[in-house]
Amino acid sequence: MDAIIYCRTDDSDSEVMRDYLRGLSIGCRVRHIDNGDPGARREWEDLDGEVTPLLVLDHSRIVRGFDRTRLDQLVGWIGC
Repeated sequence: MDAIIYCRTDDSDSEVMRDYLRGLSIGCRVRHIDNGDPGARREWEDLDGEVTPLLVLDHSRIVRGFDRTRLDQLVGWIGC
């Protein structure tokens, strides 16, 4: 499963999301939108541009904010 988290540098929800994904054995790439990476910021704006953390799974499924129920649905832990 490919996972990318778009976040701000000191965002505690992003840390919680990364730890939660790690607990599910899902590795993720982290893209900071506020540390001078214009490519990350542009990608985040194209996807949503309002909420962090923003998680993209397998290039198509999006989770806005740390939504544990939605994450569990997308990785198959609970029914949709």
